[in-house]
Amino acid sequence: MTDVIPQEDGSDAVESESKDRLFVTALARGLMVLRAFKPGDTWLGNQELAQRTGLPKSTISRLTYTLLQLGYLTQDPDNGRYRPGVAVLGLGYAALSTLDIRQVALPLMRELSLDTGLSVTLAARSGHNMIYIEACRAAARVSVKHDVGSSVPLATTAIGRAWLAGLSYPERQATLQQLAEHYGARWPAMLKPVNAAMDYYSEHGFTISLGEYEPDIYAIGAPLASSQPGQSHLSLNCSGPAFRLNQAILENEIAPKLLDLIDKLGGKPRV
Repeated sequence: MTDVIPQEDGSDAVESESKDRLFVTALARGLMVLRAFKPGDTWLGNQELAQRTGLPKSTISRLTYTLLQLGYLTQDPDNGRYRPGVAVLGLGYAALSTLDIRQVALPLMRELSLDTGLSVTLAARSGHNMIYIEACRAAARVSVKHDVGSSVPLATTAIGRAWLAGLSYPERQATLQQLAEHYGARWPAMLKPVNAAMDYYSEHGFTISLGEYEPDIYAIGAPLASSQPGQSHLSLNCSGPAFRLNQAILENEIAPKLLDLIDKLGGKPRV
């Protein structure tokens, strides 16, 4: 079954930037096609890609042909459907290799995961989502696969709201405006819990989700602002099954360990 995922297609960004004379719309649309592939997908056809991106099927056909010729897509000779090619993998590894914080964070994340029995993930913003760039997944979460490359919404998750909380006020307001433009009529209802999360962060120094994004998963998150020039602002979280956790455990036992990890990595929120 094909999911329609307009919240991730980036079409609103193409629309808003199309008036910029320096903005290359064709390039943006090609990247939309690549971003339409999600973890767990096998092969997607032009019709499914058109549904996911909101682009006309005729446009999709030209884009997939071009991406195929460049090696960014590969095609099943039997059914003509596509999946990402090796060239995309090369870009991903090139991007990850520039994030030195991963090399420092991974052993500390693994230590925290073993200590708590929870999953620990490190994420960066990608459009209206957070994409995991490093992950230590606990055995208790075998049914939930949030590995490197997976993405979750920025506005409705502990790790996304932690990223938002770590921004300076002007940066946060700009991001909220972008989210408002993206979600449209849905945004006023979404903004209230986002504001509540910012208030909670101001008091506690981390964000919390008690099954809000995934009913059976509880999580806390904290921002990780890099001190390295040109390095992305990130966020970390700890998450686990709701039957093992409650708010008191997260606040009193898990949060101090997550914040200690943040301190060890030297990441401080922007002000």
